[in-house]
Amino acid sequence: MDKEYDNEKKGYLWHETDSEIVRKGTVMVEGEKYYCGIIERMHSGEKKYEFFISAGLLHPNHEKLNENSPDMSGMVTINGNSYKLGCWAKENSKGPFTSVGLREVTEKKQDNWQGSPDSKNKASF
Repeated sequence: MDKEYDNEKKGYLWHETDSEIVRKGTVMVEGEKYYCGIIERMHSGEKKYEFFISAGLLHPNHEKLNENSPDMSGMVTINGNSYKLGCWAKENSKGPFTSVGLREVTEKKQDNWQGSPDSKNKASF
């Protein structure tokens, strides 16, 4: 029986070389202020624009508990739910990337990262 990979609350980010943040600022939605931006990128010879809203602030992890602790982390809010986001700098044959994982935060317990969702080689951000 094959195991299906569970990628819920896990993902990867790559180094983007063909895009640029062209605007940053805030927008009010239902009385709440959101930090946002517009990214410009070229796609098939045409400029495309994406609007992003910040989910939270990230901070470098200078005091890692162990070698598998995240290189960067922070609290984020997605769809009204609070999560701790962990980011691990990695590298493979295609180059550097960042592995990310989310852990849901409850009022009673805040999880500490004990390791990467999938430990591999490290690279700087």
